[in-house]
Amino acid sequence: MILGLAPGQAVQAATPPLVLGRQQALDLGMGASLSLRSQVLTVEENQALVGLARSRFLPRLDLVALGTFAQVDSDIGFISNLPTIGDLNLNLGADSSALINNTFVNLGLILTLPLLDFGRGPLQQAAQADLQAARAQQQEQQRRTRFEILSRYFSAQLSAAQIPVWESSLAISRRLLRDVNAIRRVGLAPRIDTFQAEALQQADLQGLAEAQAQHEIALSGLARVLNLPAETRVEAGDPLQKDPAWSHSLSDSISQALEQRPALESLIQLQLAQRAKVQLARAGRLPSVGLLVGGGVSGNWLDIPNQSATPNVSASNGANVTLPTFSTSGSASGSFTDWGAAITVRQPLYDGGLTRESIALAQRRAAQAEITVQQAQQAIIQSVETWFATHKAAAPQSAAARAAIVAGERSVQDGLLRYRAGLTPLTELLIAQRNLQVARAAEASAIYRWNLSRAALELETGLVR
Repeated sequence: MILGLAPGQAVQAATPPLVLGRQQALDLGMGASLSLRSQVLTVEENQALVGLARSRFLPRLDLVALGTFAQVDSDIGFISNLPTIGDLNLNLGADSSALINNTFVNLGLILTLPLLDFGRGPLQQAAQADLQAARAQQQEQQRRTRFEILSRYFSAQLSAAQIPVWESSLAISRRLLRDVNAIRRVGLAPRIDTFQAEALQQADLQGLAEAQAQHEIALSGLARVLNLPAETRVEAGDPLQKDPAWSHSLSDSISQALEQRPALESLIQLQLAQRAKVQLARAGRLPSVGLLVGGGVSGNWLDIPNQSATPNVSASNGANVTLPTFSTSGSASGSFTDWGAAITVRQPLYDGGLTRESIALAQRRAAQAEITVQQAQQAIIQSVETWFATHKAAAPQSAAARAAIVAGERSVQDGLLRYRAGLTPLTELLIAQRNLQVARAAEASAIYRWNLSRAALELETGLVR
């Protein structure tokens, strides 16, 4: 069997479990929660968006540079008639070429400053409201994470409490089967009693296996919400016991939940952001004014590295004389500074209805945000009332289950004695045994609902003992 185990299972079986009390689980889970980490990043993201909205209307200083280079290589032909030199009809011509290089460089600074923009205020208000909504959502996530850890811990406690219930029921059913077999051997019990006792024992075995499986599932859920590694085993160290009763009235709980609920505050901030976006959309119809200031230094270099010409003279009688070729070169350079300022005014006239539709969309979203706030308020009220009623009902349920356990234990003991004496059929004993098992499970469930409803009321109101 040892050789047949996978290495991971063997290591997991050899590793002692991490036993945590409730407060230890809360401290560990609140520090390692992935949901809280994600919400922190969301807050930081909205802080960056606020910075972007602010920087959009700050001055901008840009360094600009321009450089060009051009090269021209040309051939030039020149012809001139000189008919007045004596009796000769002369043609004076020249074949020349030139290589010209021109280099231009400009370096300057441009300052852009928005002077008047009606979208500045609404954009910054929307970004700031989104940031406040993210911070409120972070506080809400802290509440929800705490409740999730507690609910998983309570589930682990409940599943652990169900195991001894089934173990106790299995012990009774085994003892009952032994008694039935002993009575039947002396001929004082029918065979059907044996079958019923065996069926009861198998049912208890099935219930115990299911309880153990549910306990493993609950512990896995607790480990996941605590963000523990897969190979780490965890156990709930605190037993399932009733917490103190909720000391606030229903009306006080509802008032506190509506006044101090971060989830509601987040929705209200989102509503304010949508209203600011309506103003931002309307600002698209208004003019904007900006200032542009620029200045720089420019330089120009003109270079003629090679310029040559070959003159020639021809007469009407066909004589042609080529004169000597001559070459020249030259260069020129210069620089200058310039600066200027401009006021830009932009007044939108027609954009195809884009601004109108943007305003309509922003208004619809603002109205939807208002409805969302009202829906959230109704949901919070319903949740508080539900958990308050659950908490209120859990107390008598727990007391009734405890009384049923006491009565059931006595009923089973009395039924065993009466069955051994042949005064009652086995069916009554089986019913008493099953009622006892149900009462024990009901008590654990009632305590679980008591603690869970109190934790849920703490989530809704923010009031922690």
